[in-house]
Amino acid sequence: MNSKSRMLTAISKGMERDFPVVIPYLDIFLRDHWEEVTDKPWWIMNYIDLSARLEVEKDLLRRLDLDWVQCGLCPSRDWRESHKIEVSDSRVFLVNTLSKERREIKRPPIGGEIIRIERDPLIKSISDAEKYLRVIDAKDMVKNGSLDYAKMVVESFGSKKFICSSVSSPYWMALSSCFGFKGMMLFLFRRTELVQYMLEEITKQIVEILKAYAEAGINGVWLEECLASSNEISPKIFKEIVLPYNVEIISAMRRLALKSIYYSCGDIRDRLELILDAHPDCISLEESKKGFKIDIKWVSDIVAGQACIFGNLDSINILQNGTSDELEKEIIKQINVGRNHKKFVMSLGSPITPKTPVSRVKEYVEISRRVSQ
Repeated sequence: MNSKSRMLTAISKGMERDFPVVIPYLDIFLRDHWEEVTDKPWWIMNYIDLSARLEVEKDLLRRLDLDWVQCGLCPSRDWRESHKIEVSDSRVFLVNTLSKERREIKRPPIGGEIIRIERDPLIKSISDAEKYLRVIDAKDMVKNGSLDYAKMVVESFGSKKFICSSVSSPYWMALSSCFGFKGMMLFLFRRTELVQYMLEEITKQIVEILKAYAEAGINGVWLEECLASSNEISPKIFKEIVLPYNVEIISAMRRLALKSIYYSCGDIRDRLELILDAHPDCISLEESKKGFKIDIKWVSDIVAGQACIFGNLDSINILQNGTSDELEKEIIKQINVGRNHKKFVMSLGSPITPKTPVSRVKEYVEISRRVSQ
């Protein structure tokens, strides 16, 4: 089996050996390990030159024989054709060739920018939401070139690799971009109708993005859920306000023949059964940390064949800081759960850390391949 058939078999039917091996958040991995992966300049990540960006993906696969390739929306064709990169005295500038505007751009810092989720709500009323939100049709996304890079990835790798994109859940998108954490917590109780209106509109946009991804030939979509665990909201709020929109999105993926991978951060031990009610094809969960424990064997017992399980190997204590023996021991533990569960993909519970060298990630991939035979 090649990588694509290996992934599709693991997700749909299950297997007893030769499990797929992936790492989540490849965009974060590239940001933090760029020079270890490629000799292309860092500003290629701005997606102006799509062919050069595709070469970076090829460099990554030469370094790490993963079973999937990730991609997403890119800037429109008009935008790409009217912008270029200029380098002067080690400074990098984004130049609008039409307006002649020249703006210096900085390389994203290792580890990323600090995400501010504590701020005043951008949306405070339904009228605000009506002004702020505009659903873009899938056909327009395809027409304006926003799927050009995804199509290139599918054309280059789609016959052999599983092609995956990602979307944020409506709840996480509304919290992070519209309400802020405090605003969301308040509005869940005081302005429930506004929250639900926002989630409905965001869901419409996500469904259009899914339609565009399906037209591009993508195989699966990573659905990211954050700050919806037992540390933030009750199971009741999760079930009544968060979950229905995820159900709608996962149902849309199924209609579009896209495999759904539901990734939920945090302590979800009191709501894993609720997550399964959304019928995702795959479940991916964070590793034990922050005072909670998510054991992969427990996950397998609860899921009980209802979905494919992605491994949640500890990206800090095991991959970054563990010995080679500790790494192999934990991989064997996870693979053994996979042998019993059948529907299993070897993965991590969190992104690769900046301090984890590519050589260590390669070791993780090679051990996973060897012990799953």
